[in-house]
Amino acid sequence: MALIDDIFGAIPARLMADWGQDITYIKTTLPTTYDPTTGTITEAETSVTVKAVIMNVNPKEYDGLYQTTDLKVMFGANELGDYYPTQADKIQYTQAGETREAKLLNIVTERGTKAIFHTAIARPQ
Repeated sequence: MALIDDIFGAIPARLMADWGQDITYIKTTLPTTYDPTTGTITEAETSVTVKAVIMNVNPKEYDGLYQTTDLKVMFGANELGDYYPTQADKIQYTQAGETREAKLLNIVTERGTKAIFHTAIARPQ
């Protein structure tokens, strides 16, 4: 186990328990299937509830690469186990009493020997 795991490994779970809100993380299993007759694409999805902190993105923070409607979503790795987030994944969250969905655009994982914390930029759909 790497030193970062020993020192920082437990911190995200405690922070998310205190400050996070429940969101639904939707894992999209690849590959998808395509039916040429109907033109439909089928994806297998698995949902898991995780604690996350959701903030607005400041485009200046990311050199203007993102829209002002994009979100920064931070969540610990414990809830996802050995699964690493991908750009095929989505989240569902509550905003102003409505359930909304956002697609992950960019994911950064802080890690030692194993993942500790994920920060994702998500675009509401």
